[in-house]
Amino acid sequence: MTRQQAEYKREPLRAWRQFHSRDIDEARTLVAQKFCDHRLQPAGKSCGFGTRHNHVPGHSLSLNYLCYGSAVQIDPGELNDFYLVQMPLSGTAKVANGAAAVDSDTRHATVLNPTRATQMTWHADCQMLLLQIDRDALHGFSERAAGLPLSEPVVFDTAAPVGTGPLQGWARQFIACARATDARAGFGHWSAMQQQLIEEQLILGLLTHQQSNIRHLLTPRAPQGSSLQIRRAQDYIHANAAEPLTISAIAAEAGCSIRTLQAGFRQHFGLTPVEYLRDLRLDLARYLLLSRPAETPVSSIAYDSGFSHLGRFSQLYRARFGELPSATRTAPGYPEHSE
Repeated sequence: MTRQQAEYKREPLRAWRQFHSRDIDEARTLVAQKFCDHRLQPAGKSCGFGTRHNHVPGHSLSLNYLCYGSAVQIDPGELNDFYLVQMPLSGTAKVANGAAAVDSDTRHATVLNPTRATQMTWHADCQMLLLQIDRDALHGFSERAAGLPLSEPVVFDTAAPVGTGPLQGWARQFIACARATDARAGFGHWSAMQQQLIEEQLILGLLTHQQSNIRHLLTPRAPQGSSLQIRRAQDYIHANAAEPLTISAIAAEAGCSIRTLQAGFRQHFGLTPVEYLRDLRLDLARYLLLSRPAETPVSSIAYDSGFSHLGRFSQLYRARFGELPSATRTAPGYPEHSE
């Protein structure tokens, strides 16, 4: 539990109460209006059932507080249009987003992906602070952050350890955002520019610190102060990474000579343009391996990443990532695909 979670004694976002209902059918209908259709049923004795849902909309995000008062089973299937970060303020839950179920408590939040079927059991003492993120907004931001077009959806690991590690700071920011909103100095009170900035910080923080199929793509590639010509070349390479590219075409797009291009890349990246393109294609291949169905041939992914020789691709992949392409799919945490 973060210190901010422990100090959050009062009900979060109380001024934005949507409803308080002791009727399970009414609660299911009303919660669905802000999230999605789902099955909701008691998990054991339900004598204390009483749903409270508080909801504050932003532009691409919404802040939510939700509790049911007794143990419930929740089955929304695929969320389709949004990601959902669930951070318990108290109590526990068991959450499956895809095949594997994880236990969630105040030190272990969860991330629900829209392309994976979800089933959950919230126990009677569970009170959740939820961050709902529009799927299209997160995908667009991910492409800008990665500097690459992403043909597959972002898939996060379900388990999100917020008690320790890099996500702890992000969790503090999330809690602080809710507390500022409670104090009438957050969502609904910021200017449009401030709202956009905070939302981008929350999305970027999640992308940067939570394991996913694109986290390895987010390492900054462009050092500060690189020349306009190098940036043009870099943008061209990123936009056409999987296409056949020649050094002359890259130089022409950058508006410089091949010699100037070679020298600029060595100065700024320590690589030739061809080596830079090779590493980018390998990163793209890893993203596709982590995103596409397990039955997709490795050769197909190699070709879609710009490699024409499968044996050479496997050698380069192993040199960069320390494992063969086939091993990436069998590693713990490999995100299964949902149609």
